[in-house]
Amino acid sequence: MTPEVAAREHGRDRRKRLTRASLRRAVLELGLEYGLASVSVEAIAERAGVSTRTFFNYFESKEESALLPLFQLGDPQLEALRQGPPELAWPDLTELFADDLDRAVEDEAFLGFLQLQEHNPGLAGRQLATFARFEARISGALVTRLGDAPDARVRAPLMVGCCFTAVRIALGSWTQEGRSGPVRPHLERALSVVEPAFTAP
Repeated sequence: MTPEVAAREHGRDRRKRLTRASLRRAVLELGLEYGLASVSVEAIAERAGVSTRTFFNYFESKEESALLPLFQLGDPQLEALRQGPPELAWPDLTELFADDLDRAVEDEAFLGFLQLQEHNPGLAGRQLATFARFEARISGALVTRLGDAPDARVRAPLMVGCCFTAVRIALGSWTQEGRSGPVRPHLERALSVVEPAFTAP
């Protein structure tokens, strides 16, 4: 790949990230102002300065564009999880979830999307569907990592399910405390309750 081609691809990727971010910002602003049910895709696209067709190049629906930015691990992270030693599967998995939650909360728009979800209960079903797809991917990586363990296909989804539940509980306790401090200690506290089940010899 020549430097010129690489520069064009880098510029294209950057424009895509900016367009996606603009659409997310638009749905957040309009959703909080008018209620998500009252906001059309056309209005979101107009606020973002793009066409409705462009909106559908990035999202299937306005609900999808309004989901929490959680559980967005890439293929390299999943591959690293897949390749590690079985005895370290639990600490590596929980660290992935903790890092992802830290990343999401550090996003300046996270609290807004959390508020949008609280005010629009219908988003919960969409959110759960995205979580289920992610759960299948990460459980598959864990099954590979656990290898010949006889309970691998049971243990892997249990581990992932406990992490999902811990994130939900952590966000709840963080909210109760005013969302003022870091969220990681809340997650670590929740995970510590189930840790013995996955680390005991």
